[in-house]
Amino acid sequence: MPAPLHVTGYRKAVETIDALTEGEIEFTELRKRTRLSRHWLARVLRVLAAEGLVTRVGTWDERPAPDARFALTREGRCLADELADLDVWTALYENYVNGAT
Repeated sequence: MPAPLHVTGYRKAVETIDALTEGEIEFTELRKRTRLSRHWLARVLRVLAAEGLVTRVGTWDERPAPDARFALTREGRCLADELADLDVWTALYENYVNGAT
């Protein structure tokens, strides 16, 4: 299954994926790396999780505790690898310029 490149249009999704490429990370550290508010980071993580790109140790039913840990799934790592390719960024930019959704 191809990685969902459309999430790159979601604010701070790429930065969050990039921060998670180093492995499992605590919510507090992820906030520092992405410079997002608690609320916005939780929102981004839920979007990425809904796409199957991020997993959380524990439940999603409560607000993330400062020590809650997150990691990329296999699909998330595949997307991170794709985003490391300049050709992908070129295609995304061309789609943006040409008004594609």
